[in-house]
Amino acid sequence: MTPTLKLIVILFILIINTLIALMYFIHGCIVTKKEGSLCKYVILSIFMFLCPVVGVLFLSLGTLCYRIFYDSSIDLAAITFSKDRVDILEHPDVESEINLVPMEEAIMIDDKESLRQLLLTVLRGDISKSINAVTKALNSADSEASHYAASAIMDIMNEFQNTLQKFQAQLEANPDDIEITQMYIEYLIRMLSANFLSALELKTYVYMLLHICQSLYEKEKTAVKVVYETNLVYLLVQIEDIEAARLWIDRMQEDYPDELEMYRCILHFYYDTKDKDQFFAHLNQLKQSDIDIDKDLLELIRVFS
Repeated sequence: MTPTLKLIVILFILIINTLIALMYFIHGCIVTKKEGSLCKYVILSIFMFLCPVVGVLFLSLGTLCYRIFYDSSIDLAAITFSKDRVDILEHPDVESEINLVPMEEAIMIDDKESLRQLLLTVLRGDISKSINAVTKALNSADSEASHYAASAIMDIMNEFQNTLQKFQAQLEANPDDIEITQMYIEYLIRMLSANFLSALELKTYVYMLLHICQSLYEKEKTAVKVVYETNLVYLLVQIEDIEAARLWIDRMQEDYPDELEMYRCILHFYYDTKDKDQFFAHLNQLKQSDIDIDKDLLELIRVFS
């Protein structure tokens, strides 16, 4: 091929490439009258013009692959990038996470730097999920860490009070709403088991939980789940109201005779109250039952058999 012919071919290719880029730009101008986004077409047109042949082939192959492998079953209308509906997942900071020590160890060895770092890490997250860790930091000799922990506990307490008021307002408006009552009970159980309340406060709120469970039991007996009854018994034992706990022990045996959690709760109760006869009677009853026993209770049976 002569040099003149090579030049003609190159010019022909450049002209065709320029026409394709121009046509794509014009197509973009027409389309954007409806969509209103010309920037993409301008950038791709310039890319095709500056990269003859390669640019056109690259974009053509990309479009072809998109058409072949694109899943048309996806409902684009259901996809949103709204911050209100999408949780953004951040990669964990591995370097800082592996350097954290347990709260108990930081307090025990009086490591102020580690304790403050751990406490600040906890406070940056959802405090309500880290109440136990924050409560332990109250016992630190480090005044700054204790101050942070006390402030966090105050925030938790304020949120706790506000949430209780909201639940009470909902129950006053809908006193027969079983679902709201169950949510109220579950929230109280979760918060009262976090050990951030004083003895007097705990006693007050446990009796509040007792009243709500009793009310629900009278309205809809089956709505009081075994997990409600077991946690209520644990909390009543914690505040040393053994007689009230016995009442719910009897109800639990009547309502959930074949539940593993019922046996777990009863065995803990009779162990804590040092009632050996009832403890071993129910332990033997569990061994003779057809209930699937988990690892903890199996170990308990082995220890006391």
